[in-house]
Amino acid sequence: MAARKLTEKQQKFLDVLFEDAGGSLVQARKLAGYSDTQATSELVSALKEEILERTNMYLAQNAPRAAMAMVGA
Repeated sequence: MAARKLTEKQQKFLDVLFEDAGGSLVQARKLAGYSDTQATSELVSALKEEILERTNMYLAQNAPRAAMAMVGA
């Protein structure tokens, strides 16, 4: 499936979501430059597929380390 063309703010939101915002949707919205009047739920709805794709990648990248930490605890 071809990637959708995202706006600069949408791309920024996705970029900061798992980094600077630490997974906080509200913080990512603010860091991406959206106004306080922009509903987070609308943004998530518009980017649902991209958020799920990045979440799956994040989990895949961190699952082995998390499993090792749980077993070692």
